This record gives sequence, C-alpha cells and structure tokens, in this order.
Amino acid sequence: MKPLSIIAYFDGRLGHEKQTHGILQALAEITATNVVHKKVPVSRSAYCKNWAAYLLSSSHSLQGENFTSPVDLIIGTGTHTHTPMLLEKDLRQKISGKKVRVVTCMSPDASLRSKFDLCCIPVHDEPPSRENVFVTLGPPNPVVFEERHIPDRGLILVGGLDKKSHRWNSRTVAGQVQTIINNNLSMQWTVSSSPRTPEDTCRELEDMAVSNPQLTFYRSENTPAGWVEDQYALHNTVWVTADSISMVYEALSGGCSVGILPVEWLHQGNKFQKSLNILLEKKMVVDFAAWQADGQMVTQKTELLNESKRCAEEIIRRWWPNRLIK
Repeated sequence: MKPLSIIAYFDGRLGHEKQTHGILQALAEITATNVVHKKVPVSRSAYCKNWAAYLLSSSHSLQGENFTSPVDLIIGTGTHTHTPMLLEKDLRQKISGKKVRVVTCMSPDASLRSKFDLCCIPVHDEPPSRENVFVTLGPPNPVVFEERHIPDRGLILVGGLDKKSHRWNSRTVAGQVQTIINNNLSMQWTVSSSPRTPEDTCRELEDMAVSNPQLTFYRSENTPAGWVEDQYALHNTVWVTADSISMVYEALSGGCSVGILPVEWLHQGNKFQKSLNILLEKKMVVDFAAWQADGQMVTQKTELLNESKRCAEEIIRRWWPNRLIK
C-alpha cells in the first residue's frame, strides 16, 4: 500500500503547530505517510492576499507547484492556513481530477466551514452538529503517555499575561506554588515559566527556589524545544495555571494527575473556563481550592486522553478505512 500523501500547513504559532503535529504523528502510527510541510506567513497583508487568491481561484500564491502530483490529504491549524489549504485543494482537484481531502484542527470562519471535509473542533467552542464536524474534548497535541513517571516528582507550569482573558497577580501565583510545596515536602518540584510570564513573577519564583531546596525553577526561554514534553513523561503530578489550557490537555495526554491553579477571569463563561469546567465535571482535573480542603489529588483516569489519535482514526475511518489495522 502506498504511503498516504499529505501536505501540512504551518503558521509558525506553536499551539497551532502542535495540534497539526499531533495528528500527523498519530496518522503515522496507523499507516505509512509521506508528509510535505508548508509555511504560511502570518500578517494582515498576507491574510488579505490569501483570501483574494482563494476567491479568484488564483494559483499566483502557489507558483511552481506541480498540481498533477498525487495528494490525498491537506491539513493545518490556524486562520492563516485556511484559505491557502482550500485554494490548493481546489486547484489540485481541477488539474489532477483526483479527490483531495482538507482537514483543519479548529473552527474556521463560518463562510468557509462547509468547504472543509473535516473540522476537528473542541467542545468548548460549541461546534455545530454537522457531518464535517468532529468534536474533541480538547485540542490534539503530540504528547503521549510513556509510562516513565517518577512518583515523587511534581511539575508546576506557570502561564502569564493575557489582557483579554484574565488578571494576573504574581504574588498570588507565588503563594499558590509555595502552598503546594509546603504540603508536599517529600516531593521534588520543577517549576517553569512561559513566554507570557511577567518578570516579577519569574523573580518571585527564582527567590523561592533559592530558599526551597526541593524546588527548581526554569525560565521558558532557557529551555530547549521539546523540554516540556519530556517533563510530562517524567512527572506524575502536574499543576497548571488555568490560563494555560493547552498545557492542561498536554499534561492529561501524558497520563499525569493534573491540578488547576485559578486565575481571575475578566469574563465569566469564556472558552477557557468552559473547557476547565468540563474537565472538572468529569473529574479529570483537580481544583486548587478543593485540593486545599482535603489534600487529595484524586482524578478519574478511566481512559488516557489522546485526542490526536481520535482525530487520526476519524480521518482514516472516513476516507481510507482499509488502512485501519483490523
């Protein structure tokens, strides 16, 4: 059987690229694949240019392409990837006469939604019930459970500023971290900032690491690519600030017991909060206040979370079921 021919579009945004890489990784575990990567620029002018090219069915932005070469699937995540993917699909089908499927890992613009063969959309986005919509619990990602957890190791992932969603209080976050350490004196803790973490929060955590021998603090800019994924594999217990929703799902995918450090939301009922409420209702994560009350990190792990695998299996089931392992 020939490898599945795939073109993957990337917009340079880490969260978006992780979603696409997660599904590509899961597809490769099901069937042989041959993947070509394409980068799209992220700017207002590029966005408008791509829309114009799509509306005019212009191949100008895809000059030099061999549209007669066989392609089975086009996949990508992020608004800036949508029209380039759809344009490539249309041009390839017109020239080669071969059906090409196009998949996105998020909710596209309403005017484009019907153009995609499949949209993998998290439930917190409240996706419509349609044939081309596949609802996920959270965004797919490349993290998988590796059975390497060290019981007495804990990880704390600290987010940061986002003026649109929440207020950030460095002293409060530092206090939450100290509380966790004080209640788990036998554990070794690794704490990491994110690119959004303000400088005063980093300084608070650095000072805390000096006075707490069981705590090691890392600034995100000093960690190599893939570092946090390695930490999920090693740490059984992971605490994540509520604003870092993608890391919550990555930690769950890594088979970790996950606790949520609260932030002060600007708007109640935002999609981050909705997503966390779903996880709390399912008892998949532990709320910081509830943990303080009983000191228990008890979650329900009836099945490992693997949204990338679910998306990949749905893609294969729909169009290439003969590739599924019987």
